[in-house]
Amino acid sequence: MSLSIKKLIAALMFPAVLLFGAGCGAGNNAGNDAGRDRLPEKITVQVPVGPPSAPVFKMVEDGLPGTDLEMVVYKSDEEATTRLIKGEADFTIMSVNLASKLYNKNVDISLADVSTWGILYLVSVVDRVQEWADLKGGELYVGSRGSTPDVLTRYLLNKNGLKAGDVKITYLESTQIAQTMINGMAENAVLPEPLLTRVLMQNSRARVVRDFYADWQQFEGGTAKLPQAGMVVRNEFARAYPDAVAAVQQAYAGALSWIEDSPAEAGRLVEENLNLPAPVFVKSMERTRLDFVRGAAAAGDVTTYLSRLKEFSPEMVGGKVPDEKFFLAD
Repeated sequence: MSLSIKKLIAALMFPAVLLFGAGCGAGNNAGNDAGRDRLPEKITVQVPVGPPSAPVFKMVEDGLPGTDLEMVVYKSDEEATTRLIKGEADFTIMSVNLASKLYNKNVDISLADVSTWGILYLVSVVDRVQEWADLKGGELYVGSRGSTPDVLTRYLLNKNGLKAGDVKITYLESTQIAQTMINGMAENAVLPEPLLTRVLMQNSRARVVRDFYADWQQFEGGTAKLPQAGMVVRNEFARAYPDAVAAVQQAYAGALSWIEDSPAEAGRLVEENLNLPAPVFVKSMERTRLDFVRGAAAAGDVTTYLSRLKEFSPEMVGGKVPDEKFFLAD
């Protein structure tokens, strides 16, 4: 890895949430009209360990006519960013705020779509904890400092009248938090699906206290959405292969609909690719909001979301809310 890439990644990175090959040669065809109206030999898609990756498993199983579809599962934002900057991935599913951060650091990407609209929950084994305010004086386990769960948790604690220091926040990776709660060593936690379902199935005392999506609407309005994750595309690739962008988005939207209609079959794919038991994934879909919305159509909700994150932690969005060029045009 070159020194310049290392420096850029160091400036971009923050701890990962839970909770995203070689390139396909797009750079050689960028701006070349001969590269239009056809597909490249190979398209590489990066996916995280999480619900928005499931449609890609279906896409890989079905294949994409006219091209090879390569999937890479990444385990950290740093890994995904490195591959993206080096041009080794054409599409990447990632958190919306990481996409904003990369864009504001002049990484040449666009938000092609948003697919994940709320998968975070407050869970507790303490009977008296019924609302956010009941956490006062207690300890709360939250995903890595500066991550999406962290910032949204602090947002909701503040909105519910709790000040910094009223709740002891302990930071761990979400997978560690889940195991800690399963082992009975944590009482209150913020968890994403499908980790939440795994905890509920293995700790009979655990129960859902608050739904971040519902609480977001309580404070932002009943029609507000919580756009947590989506797919970005390298602009160089999009300019060279507009038909490929359309094909990937159409296939992803179709696969997402299939997952919602056939969760049991989707569970098999998730178990094969992520080593997550199929029953856990199937059950988690009851609390997972997946909906394919193209980037431009999601601009309003995304802008509101990033604006709120910026109020608490400007570095989470790269210092500013992205302009309209952040959203891939329809």
